[in-house]
Amino acid sequence: MLVEDILLENQQLTQADLDAVERFADKIFAKVGIDVEFTNHFIDRVNDARNNKPITSAELIRIFKLTYRKHGKQIPKLGDEAQAVLRDGQTSINIPFVLKWNEKDQDFQLVSKTVIRKKDFKTSNKQLTV
Repeated sequence: MLVEDILLENQQLTQADLDAVERFADKIFAKVGIDVEFTNHFIDRVNDARNNKPITSAELIRIFKLTYRKHGKQIPKLGDEAQAVLRDGQTSINIPFVLKWNEKDQDFQLVSKTVIRKKDFKTSNKQLTV
């Protein structure tokens, strides 16, 4: 393992990092009328030690990019108040979310409730796997 890899592994994501990820996700999902939002719990949980290996901004960008490619047009069809989980099989990252209709902006808000790195994440909600 290179020194740079060790430094990156132990680096926590800052609010600025998460803002950049959110801007990226907003930009790609705007094409299907979705605005991505992170809750405070998501922000707290992204740097949680229980993730074992820290979650990186590159991994978050990856899951949003691949989810858009594979499921982007399906997500708005889930409808208001729908709940589902974005799941990346390669990185074991799971992002449970709720879809909320924003009357003012006439778009859906994909509210990312939390994030966790866990291979056997259990949920009764629909899973959008990439």
